[in-house]
Amino acid sequence: MKFIDCNHQANIIHQYIEEQLHHSYLKEYIDQPYIDRDRIYFLLLPFVSEGRAISKEVVQWISTAMLLQIALDTHEKVTISERDPLKERQLTVLAGVYFSSLYYKILAETDDVELISNLAKAIKEINESKISIYKDEHKNLDELIKKLKTRESAIISNFFRFFEDDQWIEIAEDALLYKKLVQEKVSLRHSQNTSFINAFSALSNHADQKESALHVTKDETGHLLTQIDELIERTKRSVQSQLETIEPVAPYFKKLIVELLPYVEPEPMTKLYAEEG
Repeated sequence: MKFIDCNHQANIIHQYIEEQLHHSYLKEYIDQPYIDRDRIYFLLLPFVSEGRAISKEVVQWISTAMLLQIALDTHEKVTISERDPLKERQLTVLAGVYFSSLYYKILAETDDVELISNLAKAIKEINESKISIYKDEHKNLDELIKKLKTRESAIISNFFRFFEDDQWIEIAEDALLYKKLVQEKVSLRHSQNTSFINAFSALSNHADQKESALHVTKDETGHLLTQIDELIERTKRSVQSQLETIEPVAPYFKKLIVELLPYVEPEPMTKLYAEEG
């Protein structure tokens, strides 16, 4: 399958998800859920890399995984700040539950009990990693990054395992980690503290658990930005190294990963376009 065909399939799935997410009442009070296009491309990998047909059932499988991710991301938006309207906060919680129910509804229609089991495992892994990051249950930076990676990629990793396509797991995990680190850097630069930034700050400054729950000071920001840049660079090198090992039969996936990750060096692109023809 050519890249343009893959893009067409992603459009179909994106539109299907938008239709499932539409709810006029929720739309009136909360922001439209963000559909991460890059995740759709990754979820397509087990099918297009093996030349499998993209059937209606495949569209439903990928859409359910995306709806689950959107539900979890929606719950992340819930705040405890009294500055945010109570009704809006309550509806955000209900929206996350509603999106989760769509995931179960569609999977039930396809009768894929085993896939439900695999994705339920992903939910468990994601929630455990979120709690662990929030409570600073990590001994060092490597453990923290591993938990952040799990939080970002468990749904896709378990999706790949269900379809017995392990070859893409590591590069998808690193690519999603890369994207998240870039997002965390932007949050830090705008003084928007996240659970990861607080945990990262605590490790960097050898702070105790109580201190890690506090906001990051301005004096710490420059030092933390330098460290996050180092993590971004390290993850980028890992992605680039793995890109070199991808078989020539999938050159458009090299192109896809290079294009979806900002700052990944584009030098190999001439060769990739030539391979695709």
